[in-house]
Amino acid sequence: MGKRQGDDNKTFFNSDRFFNEGGKWFFTTREGQLKGPFDSRKDAEQELMLYLRALEERAKFGLNP
Repeated sequence: MGKRQGDDNKTFFNSDRFFNEGGKWFFTTREGQLKGPFDSRKDAEQELMLYLRALEERAKFGLNP
């Protein structure tokens, strides 16, 4: 499936990755880790981006997640 025009620079998240419990937001990683709590979904999304960037940096040096 192709991308829509203008979507090339957007980041998309799996909606099942985020959830709200007790007014706090969490996300799960592909490795099955639970991260949170965060005050908002936006905060959780930002933390996920930081988490993914850290994984990429580790991979550059041959380190496992």
